Amino acid sequence: MRQRGYDRRGLTRLWWVPLITGLVSMGFGIWCVFSPASSLPVLAYAFAGCLCAAALLNLIYSCVNARFNPGWGWGVALGILEMVAGVWLFTLPEMLLVQTFIFVIGVWILVVAINAICEACIFASYSPVWMVWMILLLIATVVFSIIFLSNPVAGGVAVWLWIGLSLILFGLYRIVFAFRIRHLNRYIGSM
Repeated sequence: MRQRGYDRRGLTRLWWVPLITGLVSMGFGIWCVFSPASSLPVLAYAFAGCLCAAALLNLIYSCVNARFNPGWGWGVALGILEMVAGVWLFTLPEMLLVQTFIFVIGVWILVVAINAICEACIFASYSPVWMVWMILLLIATVVFSIIFLSNPVAGGVAVWLWIGLSLILFGLYRIVFAFRIRHLNRYIGSM
């Protein structure tokens, strides 16, 4: 039953936004795993650009869905935090950028994974089995992030492995989440 001025698909119509952030995260994670350490400044600048793009997408997604999602403020806060971190990374000198990048990416992965666990819990009633797997992926992401943050500099090559695996797992979660939202969008549209 459709009420005047109310679209039940409002929360799910932008399902492609998490898909884009998931693809970007996975691509960046794969790049981290296979990239040599000599390209660290390039990775730092690319990450800052991706962070700004993800911030913009999170802000749009949260603001457009504010009527339908009671927790929309967390998405806005995450978008603002990502934008500030991305712009800040762009303003740092290259020597300081590389060192800061290592810590910023670890904290960012931890924050977005915890936020995504909350997101997955909200949608759990629509697809309990998929959400269990998605939450397990996110918990693995949090664990990798904590391992990375516990000793990022001494990890050497392992740093890239932990960053890459964290981003790949988070990206995989976002892609699955996007397709579950798309499925939900189709289900609601057929009602």
